[in-house]
Amino acid sequence: MIFSVKRVIFLLLLCTSMAFAQRPYGGFSIDANYGISGVKDPGLSDFSHFDFGFRYMFDDTWGLKLDYGQDKFRTEKSPVEKGIDASRISFQAVTNLTNLIDSRSYFYSRTFNLLAHAGAGYSMQKSVTIPAGGTDEIGHIIFGMNPQFSLTDNLAVGLDATGIIHLSQHYWFDGNYTYTSPEFKGSPNGTSTFIYNFTVGLSYTFGEP
Repeated sequence: MIFSVKRVIFLLLLCTSMAFAQRPYGGFSIDANYGISGVKDPGLSDFSHFDFGFRYMFDDTWGLKLDYGQDKFRTEKSPVEKGIDASRISFQAVTNLTNLIDSRSYFYSRTFNLLAHAGAGYSMQKSVTIPAGGTDEIGHIIFGMNPQFSLTDNLAVGLDATGIIHLSQHYWFDGNYTYTSPEFKGSPNGTSTFIYNFTVGLSYTFGEP
């Protein structure tokens, strides 16, 4: 009889642990972040970045993310304001490195996850310095790391470090044209630039984690 009770308890524990291991992953999340925008040259940085996005994880390791972000760069605020306002839309692949390295790490995946994301997108910039200059439309490459710490089963707080490479930017960060070329009769030529964001934010997952 004692052997049977132990056997039943063992089977119950085994089934419970299997159920936890196979719980449906809460695939859909909303993320929102706020923090620093910066560039290497001319060394601008300010607490002016905001982004939010929607993330869908196909399983506990791989997913996709659609996000929108805003940045503001100012080289002068008085007597005349100079700089640019930028916004972007990005489509990215996401991988949970915590589960990718060790899918059996149940404790860590419930309390801490390290997400990596990378993709491409479309940026729009408006010059404050040259208001009549129109909108600069730019393709970009984006990549970053996002460690997240669980507060509850559905809510996590995270840090994010992201880099964005603009492939052909026509306004510099002071709002002036990057440079002009005589053969194009004074029209601005594009140049590649790099923007970084350091943010803190929240991620809410719908459904069962």
